[in-house]
Amino acid sequence: MILLKIGPSMDKKIFIGVGSNMGQSYKNCVMAIKKISSDRRAYLRSISSFYQTSPISAIEQNDFINCAIEIDWMGTPQELLQFLNEIESSMGRVRSEKNGPRVIDLDILLYGNRVINEDSLTVPHKELHRRRFAIMPCLEIDPHLTLTKPLATFLGETGDDQKITKLEGIGFDEGE
Repeated sequence: MILLKIGPSMDKKIFIGVGSNMGQSYKNCVMAIKKISSDRRAYLRSISSFYQTSPISAIEQNDFINCAIEIDWMGTPQELLQFLNEIESSMGRVRSEKNGPRVIDLDILLYGNRVINEDSLTVPHKELHRRRFAIMPCLEIDPHLTLTKPLATFLGETGDDQKITKLEGIGFDEGE
């Protein structure tokens, strides 16, 4: 008999943005994804390619490695946020400078069709439609994602100053 880990029914698509630009950025992203998927409340559905992206801040810093993951989550959005914040803290993230360099950054980008506007959590992510480094990995997983209009239509509005390069030949398994 084969036992499979089955996620909850999928009436929602939960997308998390994963990024790092300190230390071994790629390995940091892989480690964070492994921490997420090892929790009994999470079921990893998909991982996008990894991308090298320019920072969108005026703060001098290294390029980022970014990707997106799609998960099922057996809990509330607030519990997911707390869980992601705990992973960031355990990996050494210090929130000392807004838009500054970070060891790991885990953002809830979409939580199905839910709209959440709380002090600690805004979903869809309030900057998703402006961030090429979040849009492209999400569209790679699901090209039909929609906010107020198809997510792909926002790409033309992000500006050419956001550089993003797909890292060919690098996948999740290379992070071992």
